[in-house]
Amino acid sequence: MTDKTQDRLFRSWEAFENLRFPSGFHSREPDGECMVTMDAALGGCISSAMDGKLDDMRHAILHSRIVRLGELLPLIRDDEYASDYFNLLHQIAVLAAELDDAQRP
Repeated sequence: MTDKTQDRLFRSWEAFENLRFPSGFHSREPDGECMVTMDAALGGCISSAMDGKLDDMRHAILHSRIVRLGELLPLIRDDEYASDYFNLLHQIAVLAAELDDAQRP
């Protein structure tokens, strides 16, 4: 399963990297959450997970940000592009967490 997850993660991340950040979300903060920071935090954790097992701090950040983004997704449904963008980010983060979890003892 790890190889399939890793392949899906790499393909999804490659496609995601070519997307532009939703312009209206540079200043929009659903439920007080800065989406620029959310994007950067998850992106950093995903990128690190693709390079190998995460350290404990990044592992905790990845898992907490996945939960938080999941809570925010219903709040941004009014913007189709942003909704698609952040749903994809969420899916990729889940793949990164699955890969990281599989590498832990």
